[in-house]
Amino acid sequence: MRSVRQSAACLLALGLLLSSAPPASAQPEAGGEGDTRAEAARLYNEARRAMTEERYREAAMAFEAASRLRPHAVALYTAAQAWELAGEPARAADAFSLSLATPKLEAAQAERARQRLEALQKQLGVIQVLGDESTRVQLDDHSEFRAPVRLHATEGEHVLLILRVDGSVDRRPVDVKVGDLLEIDAEARESQGGEPGRRLADPQRRAITPDDEQSLAGGSPWQTLGFVSLGAGVAGLLGGALLGLSANSAEASYQASPARESYDHAKGLELKTNVMLIAGGVLTGLGVTLLILKPGEGKEPAPSAKLELSLGGVRALGSF
Repeated sequence: MRSVRQSAACLLALGLLLSSAPPASAQPEAGGEGDTRAEAARLYNEARRAMTEERYREAAMAFEAASRLRPHAVALYTAAQAWELAGEPARAADAFSLSLATPKLEAAQAERARQRLEALQKQLGVIQVLGDESTRVQLDDHSEFRAPVRLHATEGEHVLLILRVDGSVDRRPVDVKVGDLLEIDAEARESQGGEPGRRLADPQRRAITPDDEQSLAGGSPWQTLGFVSLGAGVAGLLGGALLGLSANSAEASYQASPARESYDHAKGLELKTNVMLIAGGVLTGLGVTLLILKPGEGKEPAPSAKLELSLGGVRALGSF
């Protein structure tokens, strides 16, 4: 059974080493990344000041601008709250949906975002824009998004601006009703019979899905899969190590009192130990590989923020 102890020690050490290794990230060009980060921090601090001074619309726009430079879920989540305070439910719904699709949103914030998004969608319509990723769309004076994307709109007439990579621009009139789910093909040229929008059946009860959230942010599912695989791998290695201890105890019992039953028990534990250690090592290596290939936000810390009620109004706390 000495091989069990040696295998457990080696694979456990390998798994812990891999799980602690940070994912590789591309080296930024000199000055470029630093300038972007400084500008994002400036916009974020400007948004906090605007929030404190109850300039909610300005705060929301600055939070979104900061996140466009350096995508962060907390900035988008706070932008959504600011849009609600500014009386802009459609833009709040867009920001809540985008925050859910962006990594590093805390569990409590994610639950709150889902609740608010569900409530807001009951008083809005949804425009589902299909198209190439190089195509950008903008509803009225709202934020600009890359297709494909789901946009929220209040009841009434709106204008969807479609900007394509070839420089062509279409302006589509869109008539939205509460509970609508309209589908628009951004690649169908208006001059070639592009329709204002096709209504889909029973849209009001259609809940937002992970794919919908993913289409808003363009965040990669590889990062999530990497973390899941890494967690399962480390758990497998730890479980294998514990089984290895049990296998050693069973071996000692067999040597003290040799019997067929105790021998079979010891061999069974040895086999299970090796299986768990191998599976844990493979899953850990896979998780680390996925995180390296799709590093997401890398090693940089996510911003934190929260809203605080005070005698002077609402303040946004935290840092970018």
